[in-house]
Amino acid sequence: MPAYLIPDQVLTAQLEGEAVLLDLQTKSYYRLNATAARIWKGVEERLELSQIVNVLMEEFAVARTTAQAETERTLRDLRARGLLT
Repeated sequence: MPAYLIPDQVLTAQLEGEAVLLDLQTKSYYRLNATAARIWKGVEERLELSQIVNVLMEEFAVARTTAQAETERTLRDLRARGLLT
């Protein structure tokens, strides 16, 4: 089972290089940059945290420590906003 799940009330639109989330419960929109959008896509694909980190390292050519920190920060923020459970 993946560490994070997307609640049913959160809709996603993947755009070129970014994503837009709509929380139907709060009627709030969230715009994700390329990095956060790729992390979100990893959650949608039900990837484990380490797999998402590996994808970021490959796609954005960053060090593991950078990818790990960014992934953890983004997931914490999305969860705090109720966009992940």
